[in-house]
Amino acid sequence: MQAILDYLNGGGSVDTLAAILKTSGRAPNTGPPVLSLDINGDPWLDLAVAYVDPLAPQASAHGHLRLALQPPSRGIVALYLCQGTRYISGEPVLEAPDAAPNLHLAGDLTGDGVSDLVVGWETCGAHTCYQELDAVMAEGSTLARVPLDPTLDLPYPEVRLLPDGRLAVTGTGIASAGAGPFRQITRAWSWEAGHRAFAVDTEILEPPRFRIHVLLDGEAAARGGDWDLALDLYHRVVVDDALLDWADPPSERANLTGYSMYRTVVAYASKGDQGDAKVAYGILQNQYLGGSMGRAYAELATAFWDAYTPAGDLELGCQAARAFAEAHRTEVLDPLFFGYANPTFTPGDVCPASGT
Repeated sequence: MQAILDYLNGGGSVDTLAAILKTSGRAPNTGPPVLSLDINGDPWLDLAVAYVDPLAPQASAHGHLRLALQPPSRGIVALYLCQGTRYISGEPVLEAPDAAPNLHLAGDLTGDGVSDLVVGWETCGAHTCYQELDAVMAEGSTLARVPLDPTLDLPYPEVRLLPDGRLAVTGTGIASAGAGPFRQITRAWSWEAGHRAFAVDTEILEPPRFRIHVLLDGEAAARGGDWDLALDLYHRVVVDDALLDWADPPSERANLTGYSMYRTVVAYASKGDQGDAKVAYGILQNQYLGGSMGRAYAELATAFWDAYTPAGDLELGCQAARAFAEAHRTEVLDPLFFGYANPTFTPGDVCPASGT
């Protein structure tokens, strides 16, 4: 805004500007309101300023800088380019209605030796805040806005520049009990100069701490046809006492153990190892007798086994298992629901084909 440009060119300090934005209620809730960077490769440091634009301005004086004090209707990021002894521009380079701007960092994202700016646009639900991220960079004499997608599945993001020049964003958590146990995701983008765009090149889940997340890793391995890894992970669900459960540990462990033992039967059958599949099936039936918590998974295994064994037809077994899960959703699928931060199991998930 013009008031900030006049303030800077009148000798106002950057630190005082940041303090005024905060005390006036115009600064973002998180992150610095002012960030120094050289965005155009000249000898001088420029300024990025993030603030919120009021619905109905009311002047509030801070020396000779006057700012408005009303709830925001839009978030704005303005760049003030230093030209020796004066700043120029100050026009909004980014703005978004009903979103608060966050200045995350300045750094060279493209390898051209010039700083780029990473900005987040925050919107909040009842419990959790999410951000859409953009990079702002110089392209000749103009500034370009390049999106970083996807980021809306990375709540409360932590943004950092890696030593190799890639940008990494970690979703740190969901502030709602209904989300269930959250597993942090770190996604990294690299610059593709030929396309003038950022592309995701890695996505890393934190090591699992919760039993449900080990099970989900086992399911992912099974979908990819890595049956040995799937078997190792299903076994860990059953035996690892260090894994965390969520709201009701005794029933959760009983159900996740039962389901993992059932999936062990399917995994051996999928490998063509009927001998070990039969042993795993017998252990499951002996452990989950009538009336015990998790008994439904022994019955699910029976539905699979009775259809599979006559001809060793895996698909017939899976069809029977899926039909059983559909008919017994409350006993089979509901105990596998661990909040909206985690996948919801369907009948098709209890016996998917390899590679799906």
